[in-house]
Amino acid sequence: MSAYEILRKMEAIQALRAEAIQPLAEIQGQRADLLRQLAELDEPYGNAYAAAEAAGWTAEELSAIGAEEPVKRPKGRPRGRRANPRKSAGESAPAVPEALSPAVVPTQGSTGGTAPVGATYSS
Repeated sequence: MSAYEILRKMEAIQALRAEAIQPLAEIQGQRADLLRQLAELDEPYGNAYAAAEAAGWTAEELSAIGAEEPVKRPKGRPRGRRANPRKSAGESAPAVPEALSPAVVPTQGSTGGTAPVGATYSS
């Protein structure tokens, strides 16, 4: 086989390969356009989803009606953070002052028994 014949076979193969890549190249361009359009909708979709949650919808309810959780949440305060973090185990809640504890008063007609305010006594 001569060099000329080898080059002709190679060109024929390359022509077939070029034809095969044409649809892929066109679809790739369309796909890139659609991905760009989808990315442009991420922020407004996230804002609309957050507004629905603020109006009382839960993520479970939104999911049940077909609304997927957004890829990007709107910028703002992070979810799940507390304004005042919990106290560490070493810190305890202050004791209830005696003035706020239930008062104990003598029961009527008793021989010295006592009952908390608001309690009923039956004899």
